[in-house]
Amino acid sequence: MKVTTVGDLMDHDLTAVMEDSTINEAIDIFYRHNISGLPVVRSDWRLVGFLAETDILRAATPSYLEVLTHSTFLSGEEEEFVRQLKNLGHLSVRDYMSKLPMFVESHVSLMSVADLMIRKHFRRLPVVEDGLLVGVIDRRMLWNFMIEGYYRDVE
Repeated sequence: MKVTTVGDLMDHDLTAVMEDSTINEAIDIFYRHNISGLPVVRSDWRLVGFLAETDILRAATPSYLEVLTHSTFLSGEEEEFVRQLKNLGHLSVRDYMSKLPMFVESHVSLMSVADLMIRKHFRRLPVVEDGLLVGVIDRRMLWNFMIEGYYRDVE
């Protein structure tokens, strides 16, 4: 029986951002593609980072100390959050991305990538060959594969 690998399921759509893209551009891609994270690449498609929506939310949310020192934040928390998000919008992805991104190669087994996603709480992982982005795998792809196998076995 052939072992199914990341390469068998990965999405070959290379939706990514460049490290000098803006946060606004990344947010637009998150929204249009209904995804939660983006590989960050150079012009030659070499993977240099990963930007998750969590990275942006964390940057737009005030720290505990900021909340304590600005009592007005509590009364206008939504407005403050939106203002912070707008301020981030024109800044570079480079400043908020994970600079040592986790990735997998296409020959990795699905069990290995599922284990990695569970242990590290990843939803999406770039797929890389020789340092170049070749695709993305996410939890939804793994889930669909498992459900399809379940229904094949039940019938």
